[in-house]
Amino acid sequence: MPDFEVLPPGSGLPRGQRPPDAGNPPAYGNPPGMPPGPAPGSFDPRQPPGAKQQRKGIAGAVMVALVALAKFKFFLFPALKTGISMFLMIWVYSMLYGWPFAAGFVILIFVHEMGHVIAAKLLGMPVSAPLFIPFVGAAIFMKENPRDAWSEALMAYGGPLAGATGGWACYALALETNAPWLMAVASATFVINLFNMIPIPPLDGGRICAAVSTWFWFLGLILLGVAVYYFHGGASIIIMILVLFYALPRIKQTFLQRSSPEMQAYYSTHLVDRFTMAMFYLGLIAILLYGYWRANAYLHPTY
Repeated sequence: MPDFEVLPPGSGLPRGQRPPDAGNPPAYGNPPGMPPGPAPGSFDPRQPPGAKQQRKGIAGAVMVALVALAKFKFFLFPALKTGISMFLMIWVYSMLYGWPFAAGFVILIFVHEMGHVIAAKLLGMPVSAPLFIPFVGAAIFMKENPRDAWSEALMAYGGPLAGATGGWACYALALETNAPWLMAVASATFVINLFNMIPIPPLDGGRICAAVSTWFWFLGLILLGVAVYYFHGGASIIIMILVLFYALPRIKQTFLQRSSPEMQAYYSTHLVDRFTMAMFYLGLIAILLYGYWRANAYLHPTY
C-alpha cells in the first residue's frame, strides 16, 4: 500500500511541537511493482504464464480476507495481524513466482517497513505494525503527524535504507550459496526501493525531498511517468493511479498555501540539514542502482 497523504501542518503550533492527530492517520508503505522478467535463457523465478490466469481469483479471495482482518483489528494482536497478512502475501506470490522467491521478496518488504518503524520509534512517534497487501505492498500507519518536514524525511529515509541493507545482504548470500532465485530477490528488492525513492509524495523519496525542496515533486511526476513506461503493465498503472491519488492533493495544498505561517514553519529546514539530506538521498540512490546493476549482471551474464 502506498504511503498515505501526510496532512500539512494546519494546527498553528510552532515548530518542534506535535500537531494533534487529524482524522485518519497517514501511513508509510511500499508499492513494489513487480520487476520485469529476466532475459531469455536466464533464471526466471516466475511460474509459466498459465499460472497468471489464477491471479484475479486469488487476489479477490485474499482481498476479502484482508478486509475481514482489518475489521477485527481491535481483537487481534498487531504482530498476529502482520503475520497473517504477510503469509497471505507470500501465498499469493508463490502461485506466480514460486515459494522461495515469494518468501524472500515479502521478507525484504518487511525489512523495509521495519526501517520505518525503527525510525519512528527513535523519533518518538507511535506507529502501527506493518500490514501487507498483495500486488500493492505494505504499510504502517502513523498515530500522529510528523512535527515538521525534517522529522518526516528521517522517518521516510529509514525504509529504503533498511531495504538497501537487506538487498545487499541478500546479494552476498546469493553469491555465497550460488542461488539464482536469491539473487532475483535481491534484484527485485533494489527495484522496489528505487521506485520508492522517486521524489513525489506519498513515496519515500517525496517525503525525503520535502526537507530539501518541495520543487523536487514536479521532477517526481516526470520520473513516475518514466517508471510506469519502463515497467509497462497493469500493476504499474494501478500503482501510478494510487500514487497520483495521494500526491496531487498534497502538491496542490502545499503550493497554494506555501505563504501561510503553518506551512512555512513545517517546511522550514536549516540549510545544513537540507544539504545533508540531499547528499544522503543521492548516496542511497547510487547504492541501490549499483546493487541492481550487480544483481542483474549475475542473472544475465554477457559473453
